[in-house]
Amino acid sequence: MITIIQSRNQTSTGGVLLVLIAAMLAACNQPFDPRGELDRKPVVFSVISTDRAQQFVRVEWSYMPEGYDPASYTSDAFISDAVVTINTGGLTRKLNDTTLVRLDTSRFRFPIRAYVANPLKADYGSLYTLRVQTSGGETATASFVMPARPMLTIDLASTAVIDHPSEHDTAANILFPMTFGNGSYGYVARFFVYYDVLKNGEWIEERLEVPSRYAASDYHSMNLVVYPQLAALGNTNKGVGVYKNQLYAGRLGQVAYVQYGSTNIIFKWAVFVVTQVESNLYKYYNLTHSYRDIHSIRLDEPMYSSLSGGTGVFGGYTIDSLVRPLPEFFAFNHH
Repeated sequence: MITIIQSRNQTSTGGVLLVLIAAMLAACNQPFDPRGELDRKPVVFSVISTDRAQQFVRVEWSYMPEGYDPASYTSDAFISDAVVTINTGGLTRKLNDTTLVRLDTSRFRFPIRAYVANPLKADYGSLYTLRVQTSGGETATASFVMPARPMLTIDLASTAVIDHPSEHDTAANILFPMTFGNGSYGYVARFFVYYDVLKNGEWIEERLEVPSRYAASDYHSMNLVVYPQLAALGNTNKGVGVYKNQLYAGRLGQVAYVQYGSTNIIFKWAVFVVTQVESNLYKYYNLTHSYRDIHSIRLDEPMYSSLSGGTGVFGGYTIDSLVRPLPEFFAFNHH
């Protein structure tokens, strides 16, 4: 009796194992999709700025490509029946749909469709609230406060360097002290020089940008330079734009003597331009650029969204400039 009982138990156990193995093999044959289910929601992108009278809002549905390459999706996901409004100063503005020219048609072959507020000039220090409602009842909202106006100045000693770069040491600094406006989280400070150049009998206005530093500290070449990028404010609301006379004069000479040679050219203004960004735009830009390290490989990309009920970004920036006219007999002018 004992032998018979053991035999039956062994047979029963073996059967259970066979069933479990068969179930596991069947599970292995099931297709695995790491993307998960599509959570269809509005995707909104809008950046309000003080340098234009038109403000745009792009509204599209999130999508799932058939394969694993997002670039393979080439359909138009624009939400054409949304109600898009921007509220500021107690006034709510309903936006109209519009069509914009798409410069790059390598993936999408149709024009860009968006919503526009025209005119809507952004104000310093104002609160902006965006609301997007689809016909299906989905609602996405976001708000931000535009930075207040900054104060820009030129260091007194720097004005002489700007006017007469060849008469000063190449290590001399050109300084632009700044006091940022309330609500500013990041900034870009850029130094331009505007000039007129004679082309085919017609004077054309162009501009050059002065680099912030050389790409390598031990090798100085005007072909290997670095230009300012978005930076955090730091612990105070003050900052200084610093530019070396060597880079200032080097960039002027590169344009006047290398690029145009004997062509008539007149340098007109030195212009210091500061862009302030508020919290939403700063976090979006900073997060999406923080992991782009050429020395590492990342398969994930972080995502930042400032919207409730959707995904995307609604933010703003201000642009302010300080202009100094250059002397009539500027050293790099030639007629």
